[in-house]
Amino acid sequence: MFKTIFLSFFLFIAFLSCQNSVESAIYEKDSLQWLKVKIESLAVHPDYVGSKVYRYEWNSNFVYHIMIPISSCAYCELYNGDGGKIQFTNDEMFSDFLKNKKNEVLIWERKFH
Repeated sequence: MFKTIFLSFFLFIAFLSCQNSVESAIYEKDSLQWLKVKIESLAVHPDYVGSKVYRYEWNSNFVYHIMIPISSCAYCELYNGDGGKIQFTNDEMFSDFLKNKKNEVLIWERKFH
């Protein structure tokens, strides 16, 4: 249990410290259909205020990170371009993602009002 909490905390801190500059995009025009459906569900759920969707390039592919502030796992919602969920199967894969992700684009965010 402690290991899981520690790992979640570490991943969250690593996420915050590794963010690149953010360039906004208009999700209605630029997003894939499966991503629009996910964003629409985030937009109406009362607990998802502050959620953000980022796109990165990693291993020559686009990946999409859905960051939900109430989630205890920094990269639990990471998807490939087809909408398939990406699971980090080991520490090396996670480290590679943090080290080699690039071209961060903020696709959408639900701002606090």
